[in-house]
Amino acid sequence: MTPQAPLAVLLSPRRAVVLAARRVGARTLVLAPDLSSPSVREAVAAADSALTVEWRDHPRLMMAIGHLAHLPAVASVFGFTETSALAAARANEALRLPGNPHAAVAYLTDKATLRAKVNQLTGAPVRFERCDHAAHVVPTAERVGFPCVAKPRTGSGGQDVHLLRDAADAALLAAELNPEPALIVEEFLEGPEYSVEAHSRAGVHTVLAITRIHPPGAGPDAGGHDLPAVLDPATAAEIHALVQCTLGAAGQRSGPSQTEVVVTAHGPRLIESHAHPGDECVAELLAATGTDVHALTVASALGLPRPPGPPPSAAARHAGVRFLRLPPGLLTAVDGLEEARALPGVTGVEIGVPVGSHVPETTSRVAGHGRVTVVADSPHERDALLRKALGALRPVVVPEPLSLRETGLRNPVKEEEHSAA
Repeated sequence: MTPQAPLAVLLSPRRAVVLAARRVGARTLVLAPDLSSPSVREAVAAADSALTVEWRDHPRLMMAIGHLAHLPAVASVFGFTETSALAAARANEALRLPGNPHAAVAYLTDKATLRAKVNQLTGAPVRFERCDHAAHVVPTAERVGFPCVAKPRTGSGGQDVHLLRDAADAALLAAELNPEPALIVEEFLEGPEYSVEAHSRAGVHTVLAITRIHPPGAGPDAGGHDLPAVLDPATAAEIHALVQCTLGAAGQRSGPSQTEVVVTAHGPRLIESHAHPGDECVAELLAATGTDVHALTVASALGLPRPPGPPPSAAARHAGVRFLRLPPGLLTAVDGLEEARALPGVTGVEIGVPVGSHVPETTSRVAGHGRVTVVADSPHERDALLRKALGALRPVVVPEPLSLRETGLRNPVKEEEHSAA
């Protein structure tokens, strides 16, 4: 790879993102606040170079990469989660490097502004109101109508999302909030939920895939995704139109996006949209069926040959992921790991809780304690394989002594926000 090859500047990426950029012919520079952290160390080892930079601090980021504006080779900054996508867009705009407009990324992070615009442009409005004071939560929810959902206007990852079934729920939430919470309160949308992965180039939005989102179930099943989603042509066309409208309203010009929708009795309705790919597991499902969204993003921005699309054999396959929920206590062992991994069609089995550690509560930030990913030739085979792989796993969790739970002297899993999903 020559020094004149286009440069991909990657903000705290995963190793898979670095490898994707290198596959399409880009040089790679990793920026992260701590290059030795477990979440970044493997990516650094795969990159051409790396720098310790607190990239969330825009002036520091500009000091580190300001010279890129004068390089003879094309360069662009990439971030693949909410925080890093905003930082990357701002940096590219300041240095006149190719990338998505900062305003578009910011628009997609503001749920209330986006909701108002999409309501205007479509025949699929969703009732909502802004709420900037905890004292107004109850009357705001009553105007929107129960059941409704309250969440931060600029939140991500399902963090701090609250279902309010009645005024009592709203009052309890109000008592827990800070005085000025900056919420959006919107009607509860009932129906199956889908995640739409898309890629934009010069303002043209292409839907790459639609996955069906499964909510958490009883027992060890903490939900998951199926790809492709099974939809009738009319519903699929309506979802495509809603995504096109949403991305157009935000001014999305280039790069990946994830849009969540619910198919209600009255048709698809928008939940929210983001200027970055879906969770890491969704990117893995896309890759398993022949689409590398990270490689596509880097190649498009840097003017490199786009990776080939999925072959018919891969595109016709059915992938799925299920998250694993462990009971509370201390994880002392996980039996059956090798048995599950050896099953034909299983592409990944991961346990996110280190053996010997406390099992954290599953919340909006901790959706599960591990996951199983599979690929099969039909939805029936996929579902059967997921059940078999999950059934093979036998985690050993023992109750913790009361004194340990009370004092907090345990080894919790540290949750870190990664900048590439």
